[in-house]
Amino acid sequence: MLSSHTQLLKQLHEQSNAQVMDRARAQFAGSNEAFLEVAEQYGTLAPRLRGRFLQSHGFSTEDFESSQGTPLSLAVSAEMGQFLRNVVLSARPTRILELGSSCGVSTLYFAEAIRLLDEGIVVATELDRGKCAQLRSNLKAAKLERYVELREGDVFETVQELDGTFDLIFIDVWASAYLPLFKQVERLLIPGSVVIADNMYTAETEVRPFKEYLDKNTRYSSTTLDFESGVEFAVVVS
Repeated sequence: MLSSHTQLLKQLHEQSNAQVMDRARAQFAGSNEAFLEVAEQYGTLAPRLRGRFLQSHGFSTEDFESSQGTPLSLAVSAEMGQFLRNVVLSARPTRILELGSSCGVSTLYFAEAIRLLDEGIVVATELDRGKCAQLRSNLKAAKLERYVELREGDVFETVQELDGTFDLIFIDVWASAYLPLFKQVERLLIPGSVVIADNMYTAETEVRPFKEYLDKNTRYSSTTLDFESGVEFAVVVS
């Protein structure tokens, strides 16, 4: 029997996937049959090819959230969530900064790992008031509220108010904001801190300045993992 935490995550993943499919279908000009065929093709591609595939078929992940209607939850996948959980269990960070928490799916994976370690806190950031309410509800349902500090508001304003240091930073905001936002949080990093950024393939063009900045800066040792939507994994060297 699935635990309540696992059941909640399963429900949230299904909800997010359905929303993304609905929004993608709205962007697609062809028939339902053609759309299903494209969706099937996408599922068979290597991660590094997915962003270009979406672009070639007229899909824009940046447009998903800005389109009219209910904002998407845009949750990380179950595989990505498990990866984040395992990174926490391995690196044992005591302070995690999550830039772009949405409805809190990735937050749940982080918080569950911290619960198992019995030490640490997740500082979650989210602008959308409705998503913040959903995040709080999800944390309460999973009984993980004590491990998360939610900062509601514009993320650029939020990070200006942060002090201390963070052992792990997860970036999952608008792709075009990766680099300017990262430059604002660099002061919070110390040698050994880990930086993880999602959507390096699905938003390849938009995140390129961020990727190039990491690659050219000797302070960081960074690599792109050929996994899910493309995951940048960087360690602060100095």
